[in-house]
Amino acid sequence: MFLRSGTGLEASAPANMKRRFFHTLILACAAIAAGPGASLHAGDEASKHLSENVRAKVSENLGGGHVDDIKVIRIDERQLYIVEIDLPGPRERKLHITGEGVLLKMVDKLRLADLPPAVRAVVDPILANKGRFDSADKVTASGKVEYHLEFDLPGRVELELVLSESGEVISRREEADF
Repeated sequence: MFLRSGTGLEASAPANMKRRFFHTLILACAAIAAGPGASLHAGDEASKHLSENVRAKVSENLGGGHVDDIKVIRIDERQLYIVEIDLPGPRERKLHITGEGVLLKMVDKLRLADLPPAVRAVVDPILANKGRFDSADKVTASGKVEYHLEFDLPGRVELELVLSESGEVISRREEADF
């Protein structure tokens, strides 16, 4: 588990306090993944660090998976939870949830085979021109879905595309790697 700067814990707390805090978060993740009615050996103490709204939002978006990790970012009095979920199969999801339980963004890692037809129509010509598929993320935020794609092109060029659900190119960036 990484301690991010800006959490407010890096300079103000001894190392053992940081470990206890993150240990408690891990136990809370386990409680979320186990679902209602399950109990932890640590009792209800672990779940006190996550509000009911945050727990409900995580449970609502598990997608059949289980919580792998939770990172907390604190800025002043505000909190942001980055929840990493292992989905069935070789898939992953990240949730960005406010301390109040509002889902800001959901990012699903996708395989090439998981891309919808409208997105594949843009991807296939790139692959036909000797491009190599690197990664794809389905990003859902504010009710909009975008596909963030990365390719390695001939000549050591990296291509980053952002596509709409309909396959429209929202942004395109090429970067040569010398």
